[in-house]
Amino acid sequence: MNGLLQLPCYVTRLTASDEQSIKSMNLTVRSLKFTILEALSSGQREHKFNLIGKGYQPGSIETRLKIQFDPGHRHMAVVAFDELRSGGFIRPTYLDLVDPEEWVEITDSGQRALQGRTLDALDVALSRIANNLVELREGAWAALTDPRPDSRRQAAHSARELIDQTLKSGAPEDVVRSMPGLMSDASSRIGITRRHRLKYLMITNRGTVSDSDLKLAEQACELALATDEKLKALAHSRTPISADDIRDALVAAEIALRKVLLHDNDAL
Repeated sequence: MNGLLQLPCYVTRLTASDEQSIKSMNLTVRSLKFTILEALSSGQREHKFNLIGKGYQPGSIETRLKIQFDPGHRHMAVVAFDELRSGGFIRPTYLDLVDPEEWVEITDSGQRALQGRTLDALDVALSRIANNLVELREGAWAALTDPRPDSRRQAAHSARELIDQTLKSGAPEDVVRSMPGLMSDASSRIGITRRHRLKYLMITNRGTVSDSDLKLAEQACELALATDEKLKALAHSRTPISADDIRDALVAAEIALRKVLLHDNDAL
């Protein structure tokens, strides 16, 4: 004996059902879009239902992810497929005589989206500031549909973090201070407010400042942040958290960022 107290070691092993459940909880329409793009990335055409499966016939996506879809997951896969097609990331080949619109191939836009893990212009703009911002955005939306306890609070907090980190990374204090005509604000400990950072991002990314869009961005930020504050106040309350409130907070965060990072006609 070496004199040390030997404690028994308990190792928890996940069952196949446990592993399936964990993987299923991580599924989102967004993650399924990338899985579909990956399945088509070699350039070969695939039929819609060969990819997403139907009934008791699993599709290649399930094989790739090593999971079994329930009806809800399969519906998510259908939504992902249809949105990819309507967004121009995949397109029908029209080569099949029987089912011409359901045989699809990846487009150049789809290949670029897969390579950069970006599905829209906001993804691209965020990735130029910091790669983790795209992941934070994705995680916020995933948390909204996550069935685990406290996931909605996490989604609201992620919306706040998306705003905060984008402003701090894209408009750091030293560069904001260099803006011509900057007027220090006494209400801020450092003299720089959220409005200063939003304005800097708008100038940097859009070239000009639109007072109406800047005001809208500020108000959208306030809604997202206020939702997070509300949920913090309800942390120990039995009051149910509305999914609609959280969704509104996420939408508001994205409205704010679009107004300062993108031109109105920006597209991927």
